[in-house]
Amino acid sequence: MPSIFVASAIVGFTSFAFTFFTFLRVFWESILTMWNAHHEIRPVMDNLRTELYGERAYFKNALKQARSKSKSSTRYAPEIQPLAILNDGIKDLMREFRELEEPFLDRPEEAEDLDIEKSGRVSLRGNYAPMDLRRRFTWLHKKDNVVNLGTMTNRIQSRRIAYETSNTLEWVSPFPPE
Repeated sequence: MPSIFVASAIVGFTSFAFTFFTFLRVFWESILTMWNAHHEIRPVMDNLRTELYGERAYFKNALKQARSKSKSSTRYAPEIQPLAILNDGIKDLMREFRELEEPFLDRPEEAEDLDIEKSGRVSLRGNYAPMDLRRRFTWLHKKDNVVNLGTMTNRIQSRRIAYETSNTLEWVSPFPPE
C-alpha cells in the first residue's frame, strides 16, 4: 500500500505544480500586456483602422461600378450580392472597431464623426489618450477582441481577393461559362 500513497502524492504534487505554474504564466502575461499597452495600442489600432477604411473604400467603389454595369446589362446583377454581403460585414466590423477604440481616444466625440462616406478624408491615426491604469486594464480585457477583429478583417480581405480572382478568370477565360 505505501507505493500507492507515494504514487498518489507524486501525481498530486505534479498536478499542483502544473496548475501553479500555469497560473503564474497567465498572471505574468497579463502583467506584460498591461505594461506594454502604451506601445501596443497605437500600432494595432492604426493598422486595423487602415485595413478597415481601405476595404470600405474598395467596396464602395466596386459596388458603384457593379451597379452601373448591372443597369446596362442583366449579366452583372448577381455579382452585386457577394459585394453587398462583404460590404455589410465591413460596416459591422467598423462599428465594432469604433466601440473598441472609444475608451482609448483622447476626444471620442470628434472620432465618432470620422466617416469615410461623409467627409471623404479620414485620419488614419488615432488621437489616443495617455495610458493610465484604467486604460491599461481596459486594454487587458479588450486586446483579444481587437485581435479577433483583425482576424475577421483578414478573412473578408481573403474573400474579396477570391472574388476578384474568380471574376478576373471569368473575364479572361476564352470559354463562355456554362
